[in-house]
Formats: sequence, C-alpha cells, structure tokens
Amino acid sequence: MDVGESFETLWHRHDDFQFGEPEPNLCPYAQRFSTWAEELLRGLAGERSVVSVNQSKLLLLDKYFEWRSAVPKSHRYHLGRANGHVCIFHVFETAYERLKVLELSLTPPLLFLPAPPPPPPQVAGIFIGQEEQ
Repeated sequence: MDVGESFETLWHRHDDFQFGEPEPNLCPYAQRFSTWAEELLRGLAGERSVVSVNQSKLLLLDKYFEWRSAVPKSHRYHLGRANGHVCIFHVFETAYERLKVLELSLTPPLLFLPAPPPPPPQVAGIFIGQEEQ
C-alpha cells in the first residue's frame, strides 16, 4: 500500500467487482413455466399500460394454477429453496414481483382519497337512472 494513497482511493479500489449471479437449479416443470413467464413479460415491453399489466397478472395466476394442478405433488407444495431446486412457485413469485414493480411504476400509490362521485341527477326528487327495488 502506498502511503500517499487517500482513503477514497482505497475505499473505491474494487467498485467494479461484482459477484456473478448464481444459476438457479430449476426443476423441469419450473424451466418450462419460466420460459412461458419470460415470454409473457417480454410481451409487455412494447405496450406498458395498467390494463396490459393487470391482464398479464391474471394470465400468470391462471397459468400457475394450471401448472400446480398438473405437476406431481412433490412439486405442488415445494415452497422452500433448501431442498436443492427452484420450483414453479418460485417462478410464479419472481414473475409476479416483476409485474408488480412494473404496475407500481405506471401508477404510483394515491396520496389522497379521490373525491366522491357527484350524486345522480334528480327531477322533482326522483333520481334519474336509478333502478327501484
């Protein structure tokens, strides 16, 4: 170490170092489901709207439950990553989180409650367009 080196130089010496992303050990079912989920997310690249994101979330949820009912029981309820592989639930969870982040970037949370809708129009005390029961 050079005595003349500043603290900042030493501190930032290895800023470009990065750990490689570990490759997840996907089971065969999770690999196929992951491929489908990536295609779903890639399809949102062109059109990013609240409606398309919500439709994608519904498609993802439906497809997850289709896969869940079709895979063997040992893969249906496999939620922990400690057993050596990543299963369909983890693929679902990752894809859903990506969709949720995209949704939140499109519509930030409300900071106030919206004003209530105006009352329906009335003629002589009778609401127009309101169905009587």
